Amino acid sequence: MESRCENSVLGHGDLRSRGSKHNMTEQDALLDEFESNGKAAKDTQASMPVKSTSNFTLILLIVMVALTWGIAATAYFGIVDYKAVMVRSSTISSSEVTSCLSILNPLQYQGFFHPFRLLASMLIYIDDFLTGLFKTQDKLYYIDKRRPIARVSPYTRYLSWKEMGPVETRSSKAVPDSDPENPPQAKENEKPGLNKEKAKEPISHDSVKEPDKKKVEPIEKETEKKTQENKKEKVKKKPNPFTSKEDKPILNELKSGDKLLKKGKAKEAELHFRKLIKSNPSSPRARFGLAEALNALSQQLKSNSVLQECIKAYGEVVQIPGCPQALKKQSLLTKSDRETFLGQLSSSLKTLAVLAREMPNDVEVLNKLGVGYLMINKNSKAKQIYETVLQIDPDNGFALTHLGFIVKNEGDWVKGADLLGRGVGSLAEGTQSGKFYFHLGDALHRTNRTKEAEEVYARGAEKGLFRSKYQRSLYNVDRLQSRPFWTPKEAGASEYVRKLEQNWKMIRDEALKVMDVEKGLFLEEEEGLKNTGNWRQFTLFAKGEKTAECNRVPKTCALIDKMPNAKGCRRGQIKYSVMMPGTHVWPHTGPTNCRLRMHLGLVIPKTGDGARLRCADEYRTWEEGKVLIFDDSYEHEVWQNAESFRLILIVDVWHPDITDHEKRTLSAI
Repeated sequence: MESRCENSVLGHGDLRSRGSKHNMTEQDALLDEFESNGKAAKDTQASMPVKSTSNFTLILLIVMVALTWGIAATAYFGIVDYKAVMVRSSTISSSEVTSCLSILNPLQYQGFFHPFRLLASMLIYIDDFLTGLFKTQDKLYYIDKRRPIARVSPYTRYLSWKEMGPVETRSSKAVPDSDPENPPQAKENEKPGLNKEKAKEPISHDSVKEPDKKKVEPIEKETEKKTQENKKEKVKKKPNPFTSKEDKPILNELKSGDKLLKKGKAKEAELHFRKLIKSNPSSPRARFGLAEALNALSQQLKSNSVLQECIKAYGEVVQIPGCPQALKKQSLLTKSDRETFLGQLSSSLKTLAVLAREMPNDVEVLNKLGVGYLMINKNSKAKQIYETVLQIDPDNGFALTHLGFIVKNEGDWVKGADLLGRGVGSLAEGTQSGKFYFHLGDALHRTNRTKEAEEVYARGAEKGLFRSKYQRSLYNVDRLQSRPFWTPKEAGASEYVRKLEQNWKMIRDEALKVMDVEKGLFLEEEEGLKNTGNWRQFTLFAKGEKTAECNRVPKTCALIDKMPNAKGCRRGQIKYSVMMPGTHVWPHTGPTNCRLRMHLGLVIPKTGDGARLRCADEYRTWEEGKVLIFDDSYEHEVWQNAESFRLILIVDVWHPDITDHEKRTLSAI
C-alpha cells in the first residue's frame, strides 16, 4: 500500500521535470539577454514564468472542472461512499493522512479504475486543514449526522472494518456497528471533542491487527440481516381459524386449490377439491373449497342448478365433525346469501337462525338475521333482534340504523330520528345507504327540524347517494335527463296529453260514479305520506298490469289501453286521487327517475286558499281539463286548503330516454 503512494509522488515529480524540459529554449534566450548580471538574470528568470503561469491556470481550471464533475458524478452515482469515508475525516489527524491514503487506494477499487477515491483523499486533506486553521470541529461530516449522501448502486459499497482499520481501532465509537440510516444518539453529559487528545495520537497502520475477511461483512448487509431477524422474532404465526386437524396433512393441496380459484379457474378447482374429498372425506376445508368452486362456477355459467349444488355443499361443510367455528360461520353466511339471491328467503332465514343459535352473542350474525326478518316484512321480529344487538353492543351503528328505520316507520319519528342519526353518524359498514339518509331526513322534517333535514339531504347528495338534495329517488338510471316540470313535447307525450284533455269530462264522470267513500272503493293512501286531512285513491293499473277496478270505469281504461308507454309502465301507476279540504302531504319523493307523472285536473276547487303543488322549489296549481307533467323523483309537497274536494287522474309514463330494452327488463316498482 505504501509503495503505491511513493509511486504516485514519483509520478508527479516526473511530470514536473518533463514540464521544465519543455520550456528550456525560451529560458536560454532570457539568460543570454541578462548575461552581464548572472544573479539578477536568474532572479528575473524565476519571477517571469509567463507560460508556466498560464499552464498553472490551465491546470487549476482542469482540476476545478474535474472536482466539480467528480463531486456531481459522485453524488449522483454514489461511487464514493461519504458515510464510510468522509464522515470519518473528523477523526483523521495530519500524521495519519498517509496511512489513510494507503487505505483508500486511489488508483484501484476492486479491480475497477476509480479516480474518485483520490478526490475523497484530497477532500480529507482540505477538511483537516480547515479544521486545524479555525480550531473547530468538523461540522461538514460530523459522525452523528451521518447524512445519506451516496446512493446505493452497483458501484457503491460500505468500507469494511478492515479497510478502515486504523481509524476504527483508534476511535471505536466513531462509527458503531449499527444501522447506518439510524445513528446512535449522544449520551447525556457527553461533550463533543471529549477524547480529542486521544484522537490526535497517531497509530501505526502496521500495528493494527486485521480481522479475518470471512468474519467481516459490509454494514449494509449486516443491517439488513438484523432487520430480517428482528421481524422474524416479532411476527409470530397465528393458527388459521379455518383449518382443522384433518386439514393439516393436505395443506399444500388445499392451497393449490385456492390458487386455482384466485386465477378464476373454477372448473379446475372443482375437480381438484372433489379429488381431495375422495381421499380426505373428513376434511372440512376440502368440502368448503368445493362449495367455493361451485359458487364461482355458477356465476361464470350463470347456472341456477350449479348454484343449488353450491348451496348444498356449504350445508355439508358444517356437518363434518370437528369443523372449526370460523369455517362454520363463513359457510352458513355464504349459504344464506346464495339462498337470498335465488329468492329463497325462508330458507335463508332458517340458515341464519341455525347460526344464531350456535353463536347467540355474535352481532354480525344477529344483524344479518334482523335483515332476513325485514326482507319478509316481519319487522317486529327484526326489532327484537336489533334491540338484543344493542344490549350486547350499545354503539353498534348497523343495529342503530336498522332499528331507527323500523321505529320511524312505526310512527315514532322522534326516536326514529335519534336512532337513525346515531347510526348514520357512526359511518359503520351498512349504514351509508340512501334509504337511511332518506328516512332520517323525513323523520327530521316531520318533527319540524326542517333545517337539519335539508342538511342531511345535502350530505347525502355530496356522498353520491342522491342525484341532488331535491331528487332523492333510489331506483335510478343515471343517464336520464331531469327537471322538475316538463312540457308534453319534452316528455314525448303530446299525443297522450291530447287524448286525455279531449276526453277529460268522460273520465271525470266515470270517477264520480265510483267515488263513494261509504262503499270503500277509494282507499286510504298506504305509504304514510299524509300529514293532515283525508287522501284516498282508486287504482286502475299498477306495475304495468290492469286491475279489476277497470271494470267500473271501462271507458277510461279503454282509452289508457291505447297508450302503451302508460299502461306498460312497470315502474308506475294509473289511478284516481281525491283529496279533501285541510289535507297536507309531507315533502316526499317517488322511488325512481324512470317515469314522469301526469296529473289531469277533473274537479279543481277555486274557493278558499285553493290547492297547490310544490316540486323542488317551483309551485304549480291544477286546471280542469288540463294536464300537468312533473318528475316525481324530485321532492314534492301538496296543500289542499279549498272548501271542497280536489279530484285528478294520475297517469305515469316511461321517461322519454328509457330504451325499449330497459322497458322490458327493468324491475317493477
